[in-house]
Amino acid sequence: MAFDGTDKDWCAAIPMNQSWDQRMRIAQFGDGYAQRTLDGINSMRRRWQPRFELKTEPVIRSMVAYLDGRKGNAFPFQDPATLVVYQVTCDEWQVDWLQVKFTPAGTRKELRGTLTAEFIQNYGVTA
Repeated sequence: MAFDGTDKDWCAAIPMNQSWDQRMRIAQFGDGYAQRTLDGINSMRRRWQPRFELKTEPVIRSMVAYLDGRKGNAFPFQDPATLVVYQVTCDEWQVDWLQVKFTPAGTRKELRGTLTAEFIQNYGVTA
């Protein structure tokens, strides 16, 4: 499995926060003048904060195992708004667990969780 839109269980919830930033080189001069130029040919960085809401325990555990197994390497992610697949990295994520169903005896029958992460667009080869 991967976050590339090929599995409906691995698709992020909407709405999802997306942001952009430009890497700039800025030379600040004493008279208040600043010279600004883009830092490299891939200066635009995209970031997504996807939420994978109320997924079953096996799905969440496989997502965590996938992210942990990447070890800093990029992986494909499909932007749900544009359906474009980007290479991204993810350095941190968190899971919020929610007990959903119980048996009549009071034992847990089903556990669901929400995985939240930050994906950052990557250019070129990673580690």
